[in-house]
Amino acid sequence: MKMRIRVLLLLFLFEVHSHAASRPNFVLLMADDLGIGDPGCYGNETLRTPNIDRLAEGGVKLTHHLAASPLCTPSRAAFMTGRYPIRSGMASESLVGVFIFSASSGGLPTSEITFAKLLKNQGYSTALIGKWHLGTNCHNKTDFCHHPLSHGFDYFHGIPMTNLRDCKPGEGSVFSGGIRVLVFIPLQIIAITLLTLAVLKFLGLAHVPPGIFVCLLCLAAMILGLLVCFLHYFRPLNCFLMRNHEITQQPISYDNLTQRLTADAVQFIQRLVSPFIRVLPVATWCLVISMEAGETGWSF
Repeated sequence: MKMRIRVLLLLFLFEVHSHAASRPNFVLLMADDLGIGDPGCYGNETLRTPNIDRLAEGGVKLTHHLAASPLCTPSRAAFMTGRYPIRSGMASESLVGVFIFSASSGGLPTSEITFAKLLKNQGYSTALIGKWHLGTNCHNKTDFCHHPLSHGFDYFHGIPMTNLRDCKPGEGSVFSGGIRVLVFIPLQIIAITLLTLAVLKFLGLAHVPPGIFVCLLCLAAMILGLLVCFLHYFRPLNCFLMRNHEITQQPISYDNLTQRLTADAVQFIQRLVSPFIRVLPVATWCLVISMEAGETGWSF
């Protein structure tokens, strides 16, 4: 009887081990602004993408898929949940349509069921290494209600917001159009008003109190001051790197960033025994592709 129990116990343990060993591991790669016609495996004969083509040859190549949105934030929400972004409140009608400021209270609701939550409930180790862009906090800077760790991921290392030209010195600004409308045009109006009032006063055609000139000059100085503060503090306040809940680099340096995050992802895989899913939304430049030294002329 004891021998039979031992045999049954061994068979049970073997079955459990076989079941655990049969569960696959997942590595998901995501790239911003990559069209279906960009990789060579989908017909691009201009740029060479040998590594991506090799993956396609050894796996399954999907030929019919539509992104839920052309923007980072809503398309990521759909990718994580499998639902249209409008159903989770992640579809915006504003001109921007994505999260730009770290102080934004919006983000992917914790009530949404992500594939990371489902796999974590099945015993998977989950990690997201790269760009998140689905919000961070709700009410204060430490609640982390929209953080990846609140959506089923055990580990996060990457950019909580997005990549803008403003995050790297010398690459320009995405706010140029807004600055022209909200700053330069009002300053031009103030300058024309000052000049007109000065001419009218000089010609004796109007009595202009000195206080009006002072107020207009103060208004112009205030507008310029706000512009300088915005441009100066935007990068350190919104362009930073996080590991879990800790800020590890502020402002972020994009030198070898992809290599650093890739190395961390490889280490995450190597140190795990249990089944895992690792999501790598590559921290590419959304608006400007910035090449590292020695990478010019190469395809990946």
